Amino acid sequence: MTGSEDRATRAEQLRAGFQQQGVPGLAEDEVRKERQRRLVYTVLAAVLTLGGLSLLVVRLLRGDQLGAWAAFYAAGAVVTAVGGVLARRISTRLTFTVVLLGVAVMSFGDAVSR
Repeated sequence: MTGSEDRATRAEQLRAGFQQQGVPGLAEDEVRKERQRRLVYTVLAAVLTLGGLSLLVVRLLRGDQLGAWAAFYAAGAVVTAVGGVLARRISTRLTFTVVLLGVAVMSFGDAVSR
């Protein structure tokens, strides 16, 4: 293959890519996918928030004394709840980061209590 054949092939690939961008429904598909991602992250944040709160309640009902673990569980639940709100309003990447941070804070509650 010569240099001009490479250029011609690359030009055809670029042309095909640009023509494909004009496909009807492509923008609607992206909007639908983004909506689905936001819904998944919102549900994930809600489940993890409820999980953290339920662990807090179970440990309190079990008779554990209040301490740093309770503060870590509560703070982690708040952070994951904020992640759920962010999923509906802002970036899904930021949401994922905030939700993981909330889970990490809740895991410190387990580390402190042992």
